[in-house]
Amino acid sequence: MIVKHIPIRTLNKSSFSGLVQYITNAQDKNERVGDVCITNCLSEHHEWAVKEVELTQRQNTRSKLDKTYHMLVSFRAGENPSADTLKSIEVQLCAALGYQEHQRVSAVHRDTDHLHIHIAINKVHPVKLTVHKPFRDYKILADAALKLEQEYGLDHDN
Repeated sequence: MIVKHIPIRTLNKSSFSGLVQYITNAQDKNERVGDVCITNCLSEHHEWAVKEVELTQRQNTRSKLDKTYHMLVSFRAGENPSADTLKSIEVQLCAALGYQEHQRVSAVHRDTDHLHIHIAINKVHPVKLTVHKPFRDYKILADAALKLEQEYGLDHDN
């Protein structure tokens, strides 16, 4: 399993709605998007969840940091964990980064040989309205991936 943060190229291009639109768009492929999961939002549909997240992000006017975190979780070819396992992996990775209470939308993609999950996370805490930026997230994600590979019997990836 490979877990990584996908940084934005320029701050003014960061868009939670654009990211969610990308990860939930089937792009005229039958089996591109699998389960879409919304966490810590009142809304149950991703279009309304995006509006909720953007309202939360607008309430933080002081921070000049990017307010959206894009995480990618990729599995080895042939690995196909159950929906419950995928959800558990998402929850544990977000908790490891300190985003357990943050709003997020995730989508499973099955359009390549490697099953993968895209997770769009609101870096603005929904109650405190502070931006959380994990320190050395690549190290945290590598350690969490190793632990999850062992816990769920997944093949190890460098």
